[in-house]
Amino acid sequence: MNTQTQMRGLGGARLTALCAILMTGAGASLRAQQANGGAKDGAVTGVVVDAGSGSPLGSAVIAIEAAGDVAVVQPAGSGVFLSRVLSVMTGPDGAYRFGGLAPGSYRLHVRHLGYREAVLDVELSRSTFQVSVGLVVNPIRLERIDVEVAGQAFGRTLPAVEEARVGRMAAEGLRQERFLESDARVLTQSDVTEAVTLGESDLLRALQRLPGVSARDDYSAGLWTRGASWGQTRAYYDGLPLFNPVHALGLLSSLNPDAVGLASFHPGVRSAAIGEGAAGVLSVTSRGAERPGIHGLSELSVTSARATVDVASRDGMRGLVLGVRRSYVDAATRLAQLAGGDSATYVPYAFLDLTARGDVRLGARTGIEASALWAQDNVSGGVRNLLRPTRGHWGNQLARTTLEHGLGKVRTRTSLGVTRFDGLINPPAPVQTSGLDGVPVTQGSGTVVPEHGSTRNGLTVLTAGTEVAQAAGPRRPSWAAGAQLVGYRQSYGGQFPRPYPVAVILDTLFLNETLLIPGVWGEHRWVAASHFALETGARVEFPNHARNAPVLAAAPRVTSRYTLLDGRATVSAGYARSWQYTQALAPAGPSVGPDLYVTDVWLLAGDTIPAIRADVATLGSEVSLGLGWVVSGTAYLRHSTGVAVPEPSPGVLSDRRPIFVAATNRARGLELGLRRVVGRITASLSYTQSRSTLTTGTFEFPSPADRRHIVDATAMYRATPGLRFGAALTAATGAPFSRFFLGAQCDSLGRCSGDSLALRIEEPNASRARAYASLDLLVDWEGTLGQARVGAFLQVRNVLNRTNAVTYTGSFEPCSPAPPALIEARPGVCDRFARGVPLLPLAGVRIAF
Repeated sequence: MNTQTQMRGLGGARLTALCAILMTGAGASLRAQQANGGAKDGAVTGVVVDAGSGSPLGSAVIAIEAAGDVAVVQPAGSGVFLSRVLSVMTGPDGAYRFGGLAPGSYRLHVRHLGYREAVLDVELSRSTFQVSVGLVVNPIRLERIDVEVAGQAFGRTLPAVEEARVGRMAAEGLRQERFLESDARVLTQSDVTEAVTLGESDLLRALQRLPGVSARDDYSAGLWTRGASWGQTRAYYDGLPLFNPVHALGLLSSLNPDAVGLASFHPGVRSAAIGEGAAGVLSVTSRGAERPGIHGLSELSVTSARATVDVASRDGMRGLVLGVRRSYVDAATRLAQLAGGDSATYVPYAFLDLTARGDVRLGARTGIEASALWAQDNVSGGVRNLLRPTRGHWGNQLARTTLEHGLGKVRTRTSLGVTRFDGLINPPAPVQTSGLDGVPVTQGSGTVVPEHGSTRNGLTVLTAGTEVAQAAGPRRPSWAAGAQLVGYRQSYGGQFPRPYPVAVILDTLFLNETLLIPGVWGEHRWVAASHFALETGARVEFPNHARNAPVLAAAPRVTSRYTLLDGRATVSAGYARSWQYTQALAPAGPSVGPDLYVTDVWLLAGDTIPAIRADVATLGSEVSLGLGWVVSGTAYLRHSTGVAVPEPSPGVLSDRRPIFVAATNRARGLELGLRRVVGRITASLSYTQSRSTLTTGTFEFPSPADRRHIVDATAMYRATPGLRFGAALTAATGAPFSRFFLGAQCDSLGRCSGDSLALRIEEPNASRARAYASLDLLVDWEGTLGQARVGAFLQVRNVLNRTNAVTYTGSFEPCSPAPPALIEARPGVCDRFARGVPLLPLAGVRIAF
């Protein structure tokens, strides 16, 4: 045991004698515990006294901080059972106690108004360690100790070793304090790194490692949340929705991780302040400048290059963060072409995103925040056998400003923002068609590839709102309420959305709708009996003539959490209803390969298009096992109505079908997880068993996003402070699909298309793809170079080179199977699948200053 006190001005023989008595008592107590075989759980107890008189000091604040890779177990009723910092206040007798501590190094901070602070280091074994402290009078008024978790938990600006050691514990403490429900998650940069994403830090791909979350295939960053399509998981950036926030036709997230301050994911119940998101919500808060001066971050990966600069004043009153990211495949392939490559070497595609965040403090309690995001994909041309000739752009734009003001124990936030998803797609030349059905025809010996028509796609959301909250804590107000006005404007002009590869239809679909939705919300949290917390809330919206939604659309929600086992375990339950007024139906426009499209058709609720009403109920539990290990389990039920799906009837696809039919989605499942969030070795293991079905008319069939069993595992070993080795495993049952047959279509003159058009479809989602499995490895290093931090990483995706045939692209009859491209489904019928990512090494470098 090693204890040290840092007390300035300790004079007088009486003080020396008192400290000697206290330390002798601590040693005697520890020896007594050791003689009894040691306690099952470690504890630190003691008394705080006035060093001059020896009188006990009540209301002294004592904080214990884990000095190494150790988690602090919080007491029952605190609402948090895992953190790195814990504080208590002494009673009238000056006594305090911290229980349930794991062996390791700790630091005590002891403060009392009018006294000098004392700091002690403690080495704790499995015993009760008594540490009593005498404080010296100090006439200078001390500031209160701040033990709150940092509001920016993503940890992007920290060194890798500090972010892994401290950032995850801060995020875990924030999650447990802010959210009562057990299935909410707060992500850090370490979580993203450990997830072994595709060649660069990708927030969406890291979420795919969470329980209940999956993806269509290796080429999709979009989320399937508990058996629901990607369009039912809404991503919010500073409180504003983003629609299809991906780059490279869904391959990568368009959220720059260097601009993220906090990222939380909610597949169940969430705050009443959040609106849309029938299946789940990703809430991202932009990062403000954190340190005075000028600092920067940059990363170069195989897919893109990005850089971020922070500028902050020394007094902390002003700050600015600017970020830029751009892919360089167009520049690299152009250089290859100029160096003598084939004319088809050049890939005329690039994406670019810009982020900005500014903060200005107007006083001690007033400030202004402003943020912006601009993300766009551009294409101009085609690539042989890959990209059909296309010219256009698509992406998201966002701008928001917020005024925050504190008045007594109340704080207010007033925000105004606008977000837009837009796309403009044009073919380079008129589409050559024949007949009323517009089937592409053969010319000479060649076959015309099915083309696409012009498409304009826009969805704009204007949001104005105000929030009032009791300032009981920066992250946990006891109540909050607000009002919000949301205006939607949709404009679409282009070909009909088609879930199957069909010929271009000469008819054009036009949508031009607006929707104005005022709403109010409120929530309140009660804490009773030091063990029980209850949070109730409601959101009431007034949609105008939205199908499947009443005039007054109420969205109640309630969450409760009970703490037991001396604070080591929690049991939570929740229910919530939500309304979603925009949903993605099916792709429209050009495609890359068999199933990658540049845009989806977004439908805005109105007289004929339904809003989604989603009800979700969860029951979960978490248990701290010590040393940073947490085991959890969540059972859920979800019932959604008004889900727009393609018409599922089997038959000939050349017949004109409705754009969509309304369906009911029922989902249920069980999610089990085991995580270690701190230590030299961190890891996660999860298993999900689920079922998600759609019902429309006389048909009941599995949802396209229904994966019955999913296993995810990640692990990270920190060999040295700067060297980490990681691995990630995903195994899942196949997703369902509706078998459709490809062939040639001919007009009355006998002119025919190729064999790549869908002719007829079988029963909806009656077949399933084969199971999926992939093991990915990572080596990550970080060191210093002068005043800068430099790093490099190497990933190996699908290290076992498993042939994952997961994306169904059509069937042929008759056929001869030729695995893995063609798999015989039944005699004479072959299914075609696109192969997933093969064994693929990916590397990158980064620097921070």
